[in-house]
Amino acid sequence: MRTTVMLSIAGMLMLPNAGDAQILKKLEKKVERKVNQRIERTTDKAIDKGLDKVEGSVKESAKSKKAEKTNSPISPTMGSTGNYASSKFDFVPGDKILFYDDFEQDAIGDFPVRWNTNGSGEIVTLKSQDGKWLKVPDNTISFPETNGKLPQNFTIEFDLLYPVSGQRPPVTFGFSEVSNPAKNTIQHKNIFYFLIPTSVKQFIGYSSSLYSGRENTMEWAVDKMKGKKIRASIAVNGNRIRLYMDEQKVFDLPKGFDNNAYRNNFHFRASPLIPKPTDAFYISNLRIAETGKDARSTLLKEGKYSTSGIYFATGSAQIKPESHGVIKEIADVLKENGDIKIEIIGHTDNVGTDPSNQKLSEQRAEAVKTYLSKNLKIVEDRISVSGKGASEPVADNSTTEGKSKNRRVVFVKK
Repeated sequence: MRTTVMLSIAGMLMLPNAGDAQILKKLEKKVERKVNQRIERTTDKAIDKGLDKVEGSVKESAKSKKAEKTNSPISPTMGSTGNYASSKFDFVPGDKILFYDDFEQDAIGDFPVRWNTNGSGEIVTLKSQDGKWLKVPDNTISFPETNGKLPQNFTIEFDLLYPVSGQRPPVTFGFSEVSNPAKNTIQHKNIFYFLIPTSVKQFIGYSSSLYSGRENTMEWAVDKMKGKKIRASIAVNGNRIRLYMDEQKVFDLPKGFDNNAYRNNFHFRASPLIPKPTDAFYISNLRIAETGKDARSTLLKEGKYSTSGIYFATGSAQIKPESHGVIKEIADVLKENGDIKIEIIGHTDNVGTDPSNQKLSEQRAEAVKTYLSKNLKIVEDRISVSGKGASEPVADNSTTEGKSKNRRVVFVKK
């Protein structure tokens, strides 16, 4: 545009007496300056108008979203933020529990009985969080004693938290060899790991060997997660491994688990990349489970599907977001088979009184029904609910694993 305008104006001001080339040259320069100034003023005005329009649209959009959030209904089954898990969250926990520990049976200040370490660590409570947590200090490997190899298909879930203040070591968790799986002896070489360097860079990554120089990373807003409980979920299906942080799928590696040695051990490590860290990271509610029959085939062929993979807040019927994948599987069965009706039966462990557990089991069954109807569009008339409290345990309530198995939801085809 500038070139075209300059040529047009210069042609209009061409002098009849061309002998004074110097004057013409000065005039051309003056014209060029004036034109440039006018173009810049015009352009600035156009940009300002455009920016005003965009800014107005952004403000209106923000107001609209705020109003939408304010006016959106919050049911008892929703999380504290009023949000359900993303429909893209396809993680489904394994149904056969191999290891579970929430550290409730361990004393504060002790290292957990069912774990091993090459250094130190202790059970603590945190002001901002419920329950007990294992503190994993700098340059320490800690891992659960699973007493055998992990199966071909399994899932691992745990809560992860690192503090707001203090110099924190990078968080490492993943899979490594042990020199004697039967005795759970520790071998320091990591074969596979995920890394969240909380004080180094804002990324999360993985590698086939520690410090190999072949790490693969992606940006991860580490600082925004400080002081917040993160639910990490890992699914292994043969050679495929997927990692989810909260409801976000971070990695999906079709051949990432191609070495059988990875199945020897799952560990946590506070990597010694930061000199003299003043704090640690914390983990809780570790659940390792084998993936067996899927909900679809079990419910259709056997008429009954039981799962401990639907999670509720402690002593509550509030469904946690990580339960979405399991409930969605049930919804898919109902959508594909329009003539099927189901009964949802809630079960609890034996913590609390019989009347309170009976009421809680009924409320949890009702919460699952509400989730299916309101969020996954299943007609309520196809679903009935009941509760059994703690009256029909499937495992020993004196153990942590037993309690986790007894906290279950059963779907029965009608």
